[in-house]
Amino acid sequence: MNHNNTEITEDTITLYLDNNKEVECDILAIFPLKEQFYVALMPQEPIEGYEEGEYFLYRYASDGENVELSDIESDAEWEAVEDKFEELLDEDEFNNMSE
Repeated sequence: MNHNNTEITEDTITLYLDNNKEVECDILAIFPLKEQFYVALMPQEPIEGYEEGEYFLYRYASDGENVELSDIESDAEWEAVEDKFEELLDEDEFNNMSE
C-alpha cells in the first residue's frame, strides 16, 4: 500500500491511499528493531480488500515535527518486524492480566 502523505496526531495517523482515500488508523505501537523504528497501525474502519482486524506495519522516522512512513521492502525484514510486534502484543497482554 503506497501512501502519498500522512498526518499524525497523538495516537492516530491518517494514511492517504493511492485512490486518494483517507484511512484513519490507530497507532498500536512504535518500536525499534536493530537501527530502525517501526510503527504498527490498525485501521479504525475496515478497508476494502483487507481482512477486519488486519494491521499494517511500516518503517517509521520522525524528526520531532514531521513523520515519514515507508514500506518494508523485504520479506525477511517484514517477518522480523512482525515477530517483534507480536512479542510486544504478548508482553502487553501479560502485563494487562497482571494488573
